Amino acid sequence: YLAVANYQNSSVISEIDSVIYRWDGSAFTVFQSIPTDRAHDWENFRLDGISYLAVAAYGSNNVDSVIYQWNGTALAPVQHIPTMGPFDWTFFSINGSSY
Repeated sequence: YLAVANYQNSSVISEIDSVIYRWDGSAFTVFQSIPTDRAHDWENFRLDGISYLAVAAYGSNNVDSVIYQWNGTALAPVQHIPTMGPFDWTFFSINGSSY
């Protein structure tokens, strides 16, 4: 899979879909479109065997960044986190604890 964070389109519209692509054996094809607001970064991580994908949404105002969970067929939102102009996510573990 490949996640593309779309910041804005050519008309300077910031609330546009970011796209998840899936490799079909010869090319990446659109798998899922996710509404975002000035997306800057995606971060994938696994917790307890479950895959997650977090988007850093810069947004035009106070926009939540969102964590999505793989449900077996698609990515579904599981948590909204209030953020102010984030550019990046970083998942890490220290002494067995995940952050």
